[in-house]
Amino acid sequence: MESAILLSGIKNYIPASVGGYMAFSAVLFVGAFYFFRRLGIAAIIYAGVMVYVPYAVLGFMALSNQRKIKGMYINFLNTFTGFYVIEGNLVNSLNSTSDYVAEPLRSILKRHVLIYQRAMRSMDDFLNGIMTEISGREFKKFFKFAKLQAKYGGNFQKALAKLREQGEKLASVESLKGASAAVSTMIVMVMIGINLVMIFNISKEPEMVYTLRNTLQGQMILASNAVSIIFALYMVKNINTVD
Repeated sequence: MESAILLSGIKNYIPASVGGYMAFSAVLFVGAFYFFRRLGIAAIIYAGVMVYVPYAVLGFMALSNQRKIKGMYINFLNTFTGFYVIEGNLVNSLNSTSDYVAEPLRSILKRHVLIYQRAMRSMDDFLNGIMTEISGREFKKFFKFAKLQAKYGGNFQKALAKLREQGEKLASVESLKGASAAVSTMIVMVMIGINLVMIFNISKEPEMVYTLRNTLQGQMILASNAVSIIFALYMVKNINTVD
């Protein structure tokens, strides 16, 4: 949960915490259960689905942020290389690079540089802190090389050139994957929305509610429908997973 809050960047908009999220979830569960109470035992399942939705939203926000960051990799690498050639200092080069990249990467770099300078953190802690907020495989590879450079030295410019070559090869493939994931996500989310609207409308019809609540077939329909929504959200998460 803490990872989802951190990667989603929601703290940039509201003061979010794990405790606050759990309290919100509890209130949402009670409210949803009260709204769907006419559906009997199935109300528990639908209340659970409603509680899962905010978590799914955090997940989508995190994935969106990470996809944006991943798309900045080549620009970041080229900009960083330019500053590193001039300055030869890892932290200063990252700080200078942050002025030439877009959000949310800019804020992540600036925040961790500031923490490093004020708290006198070790280089490992500094780079690990950035890696916790960036899940992209190529970025992680860059920061692992940076850690090796800081610890053992060596020809970092040669490593940067190799990383740029690998990143350019992957860029075209990733753009196609991103477009496919966006279309798939849109289709699934539209179907989930239609499903929820249907359930809300049914809950207002006394005769339908009675049938669904008091028959085995009705309970099975409600349960399978709720499970299908959860499965659809899970599939969307996997479709958009950033490697």
